[in-house]
Amino acid sequence: MSRNQPSAYEYCLEPASENTETEVVHGWIFKDDKWVAHAWCEFADRVIDLGQSTHSTDKFNYYLTYRVSEERCRRYSRIEFFTLVGDEGHFGPYDTELFFAETSDIDPLEVIKSGRSE
Repeated sequence: MSRNQPSAYEYCLEPASENTETEVVHGWIFKDDKWVAHAWCEFADRVIDLGQSTHSTDKFNYYLTYRVSEERCRRYSRIEFFTLVGDEGHFGPYDTELFFAETSDIDPLEVIKSGRSE
């Protein structure tokens, strides 16, 4: 990733700033035949993933396409997100046990369950 391009976590800043109902989600997605630690925003039944598109997408299809599941996600209200940004000095991920690496060839839940990290 080029440092000129924001990370998926940084991309959450804009949608979280613009809508009080937005939720910031850090989660594992399955992309390019591997699991990738990622971040996006949700509002109602829409996903805003500025790293993928400037347009919002349907939450159901996004979850289906990227194999998103609740147990592979951490959700933050916009206030929680901004507080963590200030307290931690970065945009995430904050749960370093769940997000133990940027990518994983094995389902991250299996890696955690087995007690090993890649």
